Amino acid sequence: MAVLGRTRQVVGAVRWFVHEFFGDSAYQSYLHRHALVHPEHPPMSEREFWRCRARDAEAQVESGCC
Repeated sequence: MAVLGRTRQVVGAVRWFVHEFFGDSAYQSYLHRHALVHPEHPPMSEREFWRCRARDAEAQVESGCC
């Protein structure tokens, strides 16, 4: 039974790492921070959030050439 519990812990840790690495939890983190910092304003929708994030990532691209 201990092996099964340890296996579940490892699988859970790997799942968490993958979600964090690929940014799957970014919107949930945004909602949490937004509620703390700006409770008087409605948060962006999930669609708006991902569009804004993609736009920001494209704007911050730096070329290594010249």
